[in-house]
Amino acid sequence: MSKYQEYQAKPTEFLALTGYTHQEFEALLPHFRAQYYRWMTTHRLDGKGRGKRKYSDYQNSPLPTTAEKLFFILAYLKSNNLQMVQGALFGMSQSKANLWIHCLHPILNQTLGDLGELPARTMDELTFAEHEDKLFFHDGTERPILRPSDPAEQKEYYSGKKTAHGQKQRPDQSELQDSLLN
Repeated sequence: MSKYQEYQAKPTEFLALTGYTHQEFEALLPHFRAQYYRWMTTHRLDGKGRGKRKYSDYQNSPLPTTAEKLFFILAYLKSNNLQMVQGALFGMSQSKANLWIHCLHPILNQTLGDLGELPARTMDELTFAEHEDKLFFHDGTERPILRPSDPAEQKEYYSGKKTAHGQKQRPDQSELQDSLLN
């Protein structure tokens, strides 16, 4: 039994392993399949040109179906396993896992890009819904500092944790007020 078949009947585990529900996975699968076969007509598994030889799925593949291939790459990207672990989970060596990862990852990215589902990488690419035109980030990082000797400063820098004082990362108040007014 393949890993995909094993987990497709377990919705909680399937979501935890892939980041997709089974319905979302099934909706993505035909697009991934088309992109995979388009890629494999011109390239080999190692990424080099195919030449004259035609692609065909081989019978003893550790990932025999495109559903299994998609499950493999989504599980790898979600769990961030070592290639050795990913290979062991899917019954292959680390070197074969490496080949599959490097083959399937660009195909998945291309598929998601064609569907318009890739996440924004820069603020220029980010688009908001109708009433979500303001975006605020809060950095909750607190850097520990030596306890100030002045009681007023102690109160200002006390972190709320037992015997801990820290410099909180706060935006400049004038910048914050300007962004709220605009």
